[in-house]
Amino acid sequence: MLFVKKILLPLMVTASHLLCAFFSVAFASDTLINPCTASNDPPVMSLSHITIANELGWIQTNNNRCGGFYLEPAFIDNSLFVENKLIITSNTGIYSSHGTSISEGKVTISQNGQQITANKAYLYRDPITEKYNAIDLIGNVELRQPNDLVRAKCGHINLKAKTKSLNNILYRTAIYGNATPKPALNITETFHENDVIQLSAWGRAKEYKQDDPKISHFIQASYSTCPPLTNTWNVKATSIDLDKNTGRGAAWNARLYLKGVPVFYTPYFNFPIDSRRKTGFLMPIFGSSSTNGPTIGTPFYMNLAPNYDDTLTPLLLGKRGLQLNNSFRYLSPLSLGTLKVAALPNDKLFSDFQQNTIQEYSNSTDPTTQSELNTLKKASTTRSLVSWQDETRFNKHWDSHIDYNWVSDDYYLKDFNSGLHAFSPNQLLQQADTNYKGEYWQFTGRLQSYQTLHPVDQPLLSNQYSRLPQLILTGDYPDDKTKLDYFIANDLTYFTIQNDPGEPAKMPIGTRANIQPGISWSYYRPDFYFTPRLQFALTQYQIGDVTQDNFKEQSRSLPIFDINSGLYFDRFITLFQHPLRQTLEPRMYYTYIPYRLQDDLPIFDTTLNTLTYDQLFTYNRFSGLDRIGDANQIALGVTTSIYDQETGFSKGKASLGQIVYFKDRQVTLCSNENPNFPCTSSTEDNPANDVNRSPLSGVLTYTLTQNWSINSNTIWNSKTNKVDNETFSVAYSNEIKRSATLSYSYVRTDEDPITGAPAPSASNLAVTDFTTSWLLARDWTLIGRWTENWNPTHFQNLFYGLQYDSCCWAVRFMAGRAFTNVTLDNTFQYNTQFYVQFALKGLGNIGTGNPSAVISSVMGSNQNTFGQDF
Repeated sequence: MLFVKKILLPLMVTASHLLCAFFSVAFASDTLINPCTASNDPPVMSLSHITIANELGWIQTNNNRCGGFYLEPAFIDNSLFVENKLIITSNTGIYSSHGTSISEGKVTISQNGQQITANKAYLYRDPITEKYNAIDLIGNVELRQPNDLVRAKCGHINLKAKTKSLNNILYRTAIYGNATPKPALNITETFHENDVIQLSAWGRAKEYKQDDPKISHFIQASYSTCPPLTNTWNVKATSIDLDKNTGRGAAWNARLYLKGVPVFYTPYFNFPIDSRRKTGFLMPIFGSSSTNGPTIGTPFYMNLAPNYDDTLTPLLLGKRGLQLNNSFRYLSPLSLGTLKVAALPNDKLFSDFQQNTIQEYSNSTDPTTQSELNTLKKASTTRSLVSWQDETRFNKHWDSHIDYNWVSDDYYLKDFNSGLHAFSPNQLLQQADTNYKGEYWQFTGRLQSYQTLHPVDQPLLSNQYSRLPQLILTGDYPDDKTKLDYFIANDLTYFTIQNDPGEPAKMPIGTRANIQPGISWSYYRPDFYFTPRLQFALTQYQIGDVTQDNFKEQSRSLPIFDINSGLYFDRFITLFQHPLRQTLEPRMYYTYIPYRLQDDLPIFDTTLNTLTYDQLFTYNRFSGLDRIGDANQIALGVTTSIYDQETGFSKGKASLGQIVYFKDRQVTLCSNENPNFPCTSSTEDNPANDVNRSPLSGVLTYTLTQNWSINSNTIWNSKTNKVDNETFSVAYSNEIKRSATLSYSYVRTDEDPITGAPAPSASNLAVTDFTTSWLLARDWTLIGRWTENWNPTHFQNLFYGLQYDSCCWAVRFMAGRAFTNVTLDNTFQYNTQFYVQFALKGLGNIGTGNPSAVISSVMGSNQNTFGQDF
């Protein structure tokens, strides 16, 4: 329905008005003549950047990295939001009930969320139905909707076909890059001026067409997201489509210009204008490293369904061949996960490596080396990888977890940056869990194994036992009336293992069942707590090896008694005229476990725990269940904390503790059943177990200022007056994206923790690690990480780079050199890498290499926002 209001007819119509009306009627009865064809206005392509900025409403300022923003003028009234109605207003005009009407002055047309203004408008009627079917717009035509603007010299609206066309235009439209789309303006906000803070694209075009308010079609057009005063990059194309219904843009015969210089051409290019996904090619990958040579890849993304997708990436590795990488992601009401598969047929470089390595180590008489060489000979030159992670929640009680990783050969992780060995070098986890959580009972069913890699040019890493399966059932029944807590822990596991390369001795395998019921009593007051606990560990083994049919039985039964108690004090203090609250929490933990000879029990999953402050207050100095250490000891500790009275935040915390032994320890990590942990001497003669005090353990965390903080963990051996273990870090960060962390780690290994025997001090670990992400200027950031191993002194890792991240584009240069291994002649080998990432915001990213893992290690995964717009 058409409404025409506020058309003020003059009392006297001049001859010129009558003449104009006459020609208008003539036009209405014949073929419509587009007045744009008679326009003599200069094309927008010749306008200066200053003129364009003014036309688009650009306001220059130094308050943001774009150097300004677009000012959205207020809309006239709420007619913008009246649906399915065409509303026209003007200052003066000639109204005709049969022919053409003319509106002049300030002509405003509102319909379905869009508002069009012009100096003059011709409204044409259908000669048969006499309904308005077209509008011509002349002079300063402006088409607006929230956060979108098109300015033109003239235009045409076809009311019957519901289409619009404008000629000789400037435009800007809000897009959102890869960020989540922001909500549209509400009605109240449109009545006021608004700053457009979203990433916006702008450009010029010979012609603009629109069949849908959210679909724009530009002919002979340009496109850029840079501020109009800079225009660092832009795309010129025969035609450009921006479809906000699908969140995609498309350009035909597109040329990319950097500072006015053409650098790239493509006959067709499809790009995102919001965060939605669509099938198509992603930006190509280019790179180089010393292990793979020059690299080029063309990822193809497949949006298969709203809840799953797939990315196939062929990578051409200059030194190796063609590698296919595939990543499949899925999400359902019950589960989410990722399946990654990679394959590289006929690796040319690996074939050469096989021949050279076999020749280099052929004279070795070491059985381990010879076994690893035989494995290398049999290795296929087709290199492959499989990695599957899945999380499933069936209901509020049951869930499952899968983490499966596999590679085709022992050298895959060395040659390819797969990201699978971030925490466990050369140990790939293969595990599936099913869990139940109820009010009183918890159950876990687990299948777990490891693929242990044995490169011949690296130190031997022992194989790990597989749990096939492990069944864990725990229960807890607290009684609120008596303050008694009844609990039980059950563990049934079958262990199996493959021998290490060249190891002739058969490793023990078998089943271990452990039942551990217990009871505790708790007494709590605001300033005191006291919790005695009694447990019984009942363990049964059936032990054999892969060559035996008959398994022998071994058992162990032990009572475990401990008392956990502590006090709580606090006071209010003032430091530097700032009110603080300080707490003091002394703690005492007593443990008694009688001695049981356990040398004939195998070692399946047990190690000696590294002493920490928290470890002081546990009853067993061993991890796992194969060893339960005898104990008659008391652990004493004290913790003090400081809190800000005004905010309640913790300012710092310090803890110090030590174990006092009333009896020498006799249980050690040795086994007559396991050749990896032989019992070479009497346990009573072990010097590591006859000290009457443990090393002193201290922990300190403190926030010095709003920007500075320190963390420290130290283990001081009072017997040797040496530091056994120490980590210290100092960190700085501020609100303007400047951060740096310096850490130092030291582990003394010149004494065997199992036997107490001396070891070479050269094996001590002393490592420094420095990371920084430092904003040099508004858009420039320095990033880097340097790791050094000081004993023995050798360069470990170094990654460094420079990043420029502006309003509409970003570039990052990264170089890296990482230690890989030591050769037979003690030569240190490194992998050198170089990356360049280039992002055009609102168009896509062009990256050389894939340094995301490197960047995350420097900046943290939550801070890696390169090329993103907010």
